[in-house]
Amino acid sequence: MAISLRIFMNKASQFCIVCLTLLSLPISSQAWAPSQRDLDAAIHDGDFAAYFTNLSAWLSQQVPADPIRISEEAMKPLLNNPVFVSALDQRQFMFKHGLAELEAFARANPTNQAFLAWLLKNRQALDLYLEGALPVGIKAREQNSYKLSAKSLEIWKNILNADPEAKEGLYLRLTIATALRPPGTGNRGAGMQATPSDPVVRYQHFKFAHQSRELFPSFDRLTVWELQHVVSSCASESDLSWAREMINTWRPDLRKNEQVVNSTSEVKYGKPLHPFTDYKSVLSAGGQCGPRSSWSVMVCQAFGIPAIGVGQPGHACVAFKAADPASQPQPGSAWKVAYGRGWQVSKIEGLSGPDFLAGVEERSRAAEFSLVEHLRWLASALASTEQAAAVMKVAHAIQKSAPSVKTDLTASAKADEAEKELSPAKREPARTPSAQAPVTLGAGVTRVEAAGFFSQSGVRVLDCFTGGKQVNFEKNNQSSWIDYTFDVPASGTFSIELKAATPNNDQVLNLSSGTNRLAMINVPNSTGLWGTTPATDIRLEKGTQTLRISAPFQRGVALRHLELKRKDERR
Repeated sequence: MAISLRIFMNKASQFCIVCLTLLSLPISSQAWAPSQRDLDAAIHDGDFAAYFTNLSAWLSQQVPADPIRISEEAMKPLLNNPVFVSALDQRQFMFKHGLAELEAFARANPTNQAFLAWLLKNRQALDLYLEGALPVGIKAREQNSYKLSAKSLEIWKNILNADPEAKEGLYLRLTIATALRPPGTGNRGAGMQATPSDPVVRYQHFKFAHQSRELFPSFDRLTVWELQHVVSSCASESDLSWAREMINTWRPDLRKNEQVVNSTSEVKYGKPLHPFTDYKSVLSAGGQCGPRSSWSVMVCQAFGIPAIGVGQPGHACVAFKAADPASQPQPGSAWKVAYGRGWQVSKIEGLSGPDFLAGVEERSRAAEFSLVEHLRWLASALASTEQAAAVMKVAHAIQKSAPSVKTDLTASAKADEAEKELSPAKREPARTPSAQAPVTLGAGVTRVEAAGFFSQSGVRVLDCFTGGKQVNFEKNNQSSWIDYTFDVPASGTFSIELKAATPNNDQVLNLSSGTNRLAMINVPNSTGLWGTTPATDIRLEKGTQTLRISAPFQRGVALRHLELKRKDERR
């Protein structure tokens, strides 16, 4: 009996040792874990149900079962683990698209499967896509009820097929932005093209403009979300290219500090002079707040500045991202509201102005923003409501720990132009440069640079974008002029032509010598690009002559040079 008992005890001890050994093995060796093999099979079969279920279960297993143990210290190691984050991103990607839509996309053709195989294994691309697609409003992100469409994936795939360089860096971000908000999905308004551009064409347009250094430097640093408010423009590629060339030619001063939004002042406030067909017609026809808002958004986007239309009571204006957050009149936030009242009365992206600012400020803190949003995605994946609540508590703590940015909500750039035309421009005082010898009018063509005047009043000398100087007669100036001195060897008839730029119709310049009015020169609408005025004949007498070019009250003309050519002689 004693021997039998001893044998029994020995076998029981051996059984316990085996059990303890099994229990000491890692859980991962006993349960499903994310693998490329399973992912490839799901993509190939166009069936993500099992993989999605297993992902959800595996993510739950990695989180402490006891909600009390769920803290920021416990969560950060998980979110620094590339395997965990990749699995979390994959689940959020499937959840947001919906399994049925994603499966239909995978089954459509082999190229879609190849694209998904690349994307779902690329953590950087997934993060950029998922974070870029997040709503700007804090409440909407908290609810996590928004959806993504496979149409974005189709656009993304098409751009990748057209350009291998779209897989990394700025061009990856530009690709994702174009996929999420293709052209024509931005603010609709005066001047927009009837049929939106092809997304691949829009991507290539901005890539080429960037490589050609046509965009402002801040474009290089834009996030996916910010780039969406560039590429989604409702303008045509032709208008976007024209807007850049027009500003560079006619108003190069607006390039300084990336302030092209101020060109809105050039859109005359009032009843449009003719119908809108494109953005050239918006600038030349004028309009009230709607067309001006449409112009503001487009001209910013043309240079790579994110911009969005803003609604205010009885008014429309613009919000844009400034190059310098500390710039006036709203130091603090990089996003400024212009040509209207302040943020406190604004509606933008379905949000109040202050709520929009709060959302973009959270986005500006990229590391904290990403951490908080991944915690939200994790909470939605957990079956346990207690675990989910504990994870969200950590997310809220991180969210609230960031210092708030103080911005004057009542201030607005160019607020005095919200409902009316700007008062006449302040004239620059007349000045006389150092003494210059008169220009001799020879037998051929005599060219004089516009900035080579003898004296002036009410004009500005600007640096040309392509080098040299130009003279700008500014809008709303009752009297502005420039004087040139010439030595006329013999009396005769001369033709004069001006190299000028204006985007407006019915512009004229007067030419006189002393009290003698010689001619009125018509300046055709050159859509703001350099053009030549029609040759105008004038009579000049022998001797030293002072010719004055003056501008009556008009909308603004730029001059590069003037050319005089003798037509006949009389001694």
